[in-house]
Amino acid sequence: MKKIFLIVTVACSSVTVAQNDNSIALEIAETIKAEDMSKHLHILASDEYEGRETGKHGQKMAKNYLISYFKELNFSESPNGSFEQKFPLLEQQSNGITFSINGTEYNMNKDFYVRPTIWPNIKINTAVLFVGYGTESDYTSLNVENNAVVILADNPENMDKEWTLSDKIELAKSKGAKAILVHTSKFEGTLEKYEHYFSKPSTDLAESPDNKQFVPVLNIGNTVLKSVCKSNGVKYKKYIKKGKASKQKPTSFELLINKETSELLGENVLAYLPGSEFPDELVIITAHYDHIGKEGELVFNGADDDGSGTVALMEIAQAFKTAYDNGYKPRRSILFMPVSGEEKGLLGSKYYANNPIFPLETTIANLNIDMIGRLDKKHEDNPDYVYLIGSDKLSSELHSISEEVNKTTTQLELDYTFNDENDPNRFYYRSDHYNFAKNGIPVIFYFCGVHEDYHKATDTVDKIDFDKMEKITKLVFYTAWELANREERIVVDKEVK
Repeated sequence: MKKIFLIVTVACSSVTVAQNDNSIALEIAETIKAEDMSKHLHILASDEYEGRETGKHGQKMAKNYLISYFKELNFSESPNGSFEQKFPLLEQQSNGITFSINGTEYNMNKDFYVRPTIWPNIKINTAVLFVGYGTESDYTSLNVENNAVVILADNPENMDKEWTLSDKIELAKSKGAKAILVHTSKFEGTLEKYEHYFSKPSTDLAESPDNKQFVPVLNIGNTVLKSVCKSNGVKYKKYIKKGKASKQKPTSFELLINKETSELLGENVLAYLPGSEFPDELVIITAHYDHIGKEGELVFNGADDDGSGTVALMEIAQAFKTAYDNGYKPRRSILFMPVSGEEKGLLGSKYYANNPIFPLETTIANLNIDMIGRLDKKHEDNPDYVYLIGSDKLSSELHSISEEVNKTTTQLELDYTFNDENDPNRFYYRSDHYNFAKNGIPVIFYFCGVHEDYHKATDTVDKIDFDKMEKITKLVFYTAWELANREERIVVDKEVK
């Protein structure tokens, strides 16, 4: 455990810090060190940890390392009586899906792909119909109930309303479609970039799919679309250009899903610090410690994604525990929670939100750290930045606090590019904070952007900027300190989106 000699002598362990007294926070923050984060990351992102894939050996090693660290700092077990929250998972092999149209069979991860998810074993025999862009007007004279449908994901420039693919899929389901084939002009590029992801086993929380509500979504390329057009008597080029199939004859469609399923366990790690005045109010700090594992002998170390956030959380926990042991207890409780399952679909944080150890209504904020160790192209000449996402989505007060804390301490460039509602990357929905935000809990997501090594075996420790990480980690610490020690809990003055 790290030791610190405070300037101020304290006589009682229950002493707390006034909201406007930043001297203790500034002193404690100096215990957050780049060299300590480097030491931990060289271990967690080593080949020995096998890419930390959820449910696998490497993730268990990382879990044990984190628990040992928190025990060494003399954290107590959380109120659930443990340093971990286990969650059951189902894993399915990616193969076992075949489909054919008019007897012609198509190949997975060549002619079509599906995003990893748990699907029930099922067989569908039906017809396939074209519904153009898949908007409401495309169903005017078409009954698709109990049929498969083809939807164009790309929208024309003159569309009066912006339809997202999610909107189109949900509309098709509401119309009674039995299966959905989505065509996008980006099919080949997406498949080339993410084939390793699509070919990996699917993992999800162990909740049995509802076969009655199950509607499979398959992404198809030009090979399949041209074939279906020919079978249905639809002119391919005209359909692609205008999204209309004025005449079509239903074509035979058969889908067979027959996948092998196994059971796994994931774990969230829990390090709890009870508050001195408002112990029932809670700040949660998260970072996902899992990554995507290995392929053969090739290890995806995940140094930035999200080893960087994990070791930052470790240093923040150390700083708060140092203050705590020297008599400066936070007024509100803090839960430091490295989660797993993020790479499988935010599963660890989702499980916690569905099975909270502390009531969600008394959780005042979540600060989430994911990928803070690298620079993106936009900031190649300025490492002293961080993207903030979500700070103003639910609480204008949280946003103001975040701005003021940065202004009076780290003075980083706060970039809100990815906070834009119209940002196509939709990062707000892609990391663990979202499972708190959708439950009405204000969040801040700290992020430094993607880079050429994202989800590649080249995301290694030697490329991490630890000095940059130290500054961002201190910003998160200062923000958490303010949230935990202010007089009133922050207000929620905006609705969940």
